[in-house]
Amino acid sequence: MTTNPTVTRTAGAMPLPATPDAIPGTAGAPKRRPWFLRALRSRAFGWLVFAAALVAWQRYATANPSPRYATVTDVAVQWWDQILGGPLLTATLQTLRTMLIGYGVAAVLAVVIGVLMARVRLVYVLLEPPLELLRPMPISAVIPLLILYLGIDDAMKISVVALAAFFHILLNAYSGAGSTHRTMMDTARTFGLTWRQTMAEIVIPAAAPSIFVGLRSALAASLVISVVVGMIAGNDGLGHLLMIQQQSFQVTDLIVGAVTIAMLGYALNSAFLFIERRVLHWHFGATRTHD
Repeated sequence: MTTNPTVTRTAGAMPLPATPDAIPGTAGAPKRRPWFLRALRSRAFGWLVFAAALVAWQRYATANPSPRYATVTDVAVQWWDQILGGPLLTATLQTLRTMLIGYGVAAVLAVVIGVLMARVRLVYVLLEPPLELLRPMPISAVIPLLILYLGIDDAMKISVVALAAFFHILLNAYSGAGSTHRTMMDTARTFGLTWRQTMAEIVIPAAAPSIFVGLRSALAASLVISVVVGMIAGNDGLGHLLMIQQQSFQVTDLIVGAVTIAMLGYALNSAFLFIERRVLHWHFGATRTHD
């Protein structure tokens, strides 16, 4: 009597078909994507495209010499010279200082106010009308008033940056704290947690992913505004330096300033993501997807 190779028999049991995973080459076996699809999903592909754009820029600027165009090598040499001995490093540090102070002030105030508005009805009733009136107001309309009362020194620039970052963080903190699952709140009451313990151990951790979204968005906005306010009314920083270079038609220096802002933004975002992954490691561990 022959035995069917696709089934297994045990004493007193019905024959069971072999699972697809047990048969090599069947549909149940994991499939590996082709190399070119894996390459398209890699961050290295983005850097490769960026490098190709730089090569195209270099070739075009070399083939079409003009005061309006600077080659990539010219920009790189000029950037290195200005970082070492020119005003670029000083201006960058001034802008970074203004931005980080304003961003820090906004982060503390917005997280506290957003969480309280979401969990305390009285705070919401008191603060929601004035905040909703201020939120749509463009920063360009606020700067003249701040100059009138604060002048053009650090206090004005820090206030502008803080105001620009504030609402990015506030809305996300409010949304995260307000969407805390009811089951979690009921559990806190069941275990007899105080209001302060509930906020610290339930609400804040639950709202943290949303808060970090607002913090990351505000980080980019803070950098942009710290440069813009230097262009409009500042007396130092990258914005002020760019305006001087634009007025004297220093094209290469203008590109160097723009490249510096881009590099600064990339570095700040990378540092933020590094911190976020460690603070919210439990969140990324629960939501990570595997290809």
